[in-house]
Amino acid sequence: MSQTHLASTPPRTAYAALLACTTLGTLSSTIISAPINVIAHAIGASPRGIVFAVSAFTLAMVLCAPLSGWMCQRFGSRQVLGWSLLLMVAAQAGAALSQNLAFLVVMRALQGVACSAIPPAVQQVLGRYWARHRARAMAGWAAAIGVGQSLGPPLGGFVADTLGWRWVFLTHAFLSLVLLVLSLTVVPAVPGANAPLHTSGMATLMIGISALVGAVSWLGQQGSAWVAGCFAVVGLLALVWHSRLGRTKSGPFVPAGLTTERRYVASTAAAGTVMGCVGVAIVATPLRLGHDLGLGPGPIGLVMLALALAMTLAAPLSSRITERLSTRRSLRGGLVFLAAGLGALLLVPETAPRGLGVAAMVAALALTGSAIGVVQARAAHGLMSSPAAANGVALGLHNMLRFAGLAVGYSWVAIAYPTGHLSLVYGVPVVFVAATWVLARWTAPPAPADPIPATRKGCT
Repeated sequence: MSQTHLASTPPRTAYAALLACTTLGTLSSTIISAPINVIAHAIGASPRGIVFAVSAFTLAMVLCAPLSGWMCQRFGSRQVLGWSLLLMVAAQAGAALSQNLAFLVVMRALQGVACSAIPPAVQQVLGRYWARHRARAMAGWAAAIGVGQSLGPPLGGFVADTLGWRWVFLTHAFLSLVLLVLSLTVVPAVPGANAPLHTSGMATLMIGISALVGAVSWLGQQGSAWVAGCFAVVGLLALVWHSRLGRTKSGPFVPAGLTTERRYVASTAAAGTVMGCVGVAIVATPLRLGHDLGLGPGPIGLVMLALALAMTLAAPLSSRITERLSTRRSLRGGLVFLAAGLGALLLVPETAPRGLGVAAMVAALALTGSAIGVVQARAAHGLMSSPAAANGVALGLHNMLRFAGLAVGYSWVAIAYPTGHLSLVYGVPVVFVAATWVLARWTAPPAPADPIPATRKGCT
């Protein structure tokens, strides 16, 4: 296949299918949020047990993200995307048949494995075929994530109320099957390359990051501190071993310079930070809406919709901002507004005038969601403008840290919220946002949007 052919822009149906796959991946996480109590009651699960079923999905994504990135590079993005959607169909159908918590946890973990392959596969195809419109393409990708955040809770609640909770999973399985057919028929192929698996590097990275995230998640489930400490020690030892692999005969896990390049570092830090903030916002804010403002589940869902809708609308607008400013300035501006939004979420319920609390929270959520959309879109643009965009393992590592940020955000709320110190709940994420803002100053403006060089079968 010629490089010219690879660089040509496919039809709009291909782009729509890729964005729909992105929405589907987000939907697989959010669609069970509304009927989660109904599911727990039906299978006899405790509150902690059903939360573990939710966590299993995210932990599986974290664990498998780098391997999924390598598979995209080795076997081709479209093929791996097809495999992931097929596994999603099977895992969602399996979840619909769950009779107990253990089986549901396994099915949710398999869904997480399937979802881990969607971001690198979609990113590689977008980076290859929409390179000349990279800013807008990645803004659309970020907006698709917001669509999944928006649709998940109301769709899951509606299906559970009308057809029963098992149809929540069956509905997702049907949508996955439709997208499987579309991905195999309209999405262009990105051929695989001869990319040997760095077994020791992959194993130490997966163990290291997963153990650290597992330690935080364990604390969030009110598990014993010594078990969390053991997880943390294992994770740190694995990462130390991983860092020393470059000095051994097996060589570095990722080609030298890719993961230390400025755009990659800043974009990955921003992506992980913003996903952590997403986790904090979508878990802590409903708790406050119920406790401080006395809202029920239905009104809380409607108020939280402001966050997801703002994410969806702001991401495409960010590409136009970047046309006037640089990616770096847009990213840093988004981080400033993200810190302001988190501060507003902390202060609004206590300072808003009587009777205006709900409206003020909607405004705070809209500000936070807009900032999240901008940061996600600009981080994705910076990533796909870096040399690492052509390396599947580097993309997998980026997405691993994105997913880890989300998992840590969830767990941080579980750890900090029961203390009653809300300044900790929202303040610690603001510290990470500030640190990411400083790091973003270091990144260079993106290179011209040239097509990513073609990979061929048998090339090294």
